[in-house]
Amino acid sequence: MPWRRKTDPLYRGDAVDAVFIPVPDADASIVRHILYLDGYGRETPYLSTTERIEVAAIFGARGGIWKTMAPFADEHGVGHIDNKQLLTLLKGKGKGKAKWPNAYEVLQAKRYAEQHFEHLFDFSSVDAAEVAGVVVKVFSKA
Repeated sequence: MPWRRKTDPLYRGDAVDAVFIPVPDADASIVRHILYLDGYGRETPYLSTTERIEVAAIFGARGGIWKTMAPFADEHGVGHIDNKQLLTLLKGKGKGKAKWPNAYEVLQAKRYAEQHFEHLFDFSSVDAAEVAGVVVKVFSKA
């Protein structure tokens, strides 16, 4: 059954006590984000979420699972790139924020996005001083 924006939740596996705080002015490459280039903990304007709680459990295995709804992001000025849009951006050498010089790495990012039913929340338009507060408003413990 396809995911529905208005009624279906999204999940994030993260730390037990808080969700990672994105950096709005960090490198906005979607491929860099999905492939964890520059390593775990790299600055990114995105938070990955998934349609499937069992996928979030993999990423939150040593922490917790957090829940949100896409309309919560909209209410707080956070961009939402749903899975269908994400897969469209991750074609060839990528499009828009997914543009990347290596088509194979774009394909690998696409495979991960497909496998994990990934959605991205884009905090690049949120004021840096307000990001932590917005994250707390958008996510709750599942």
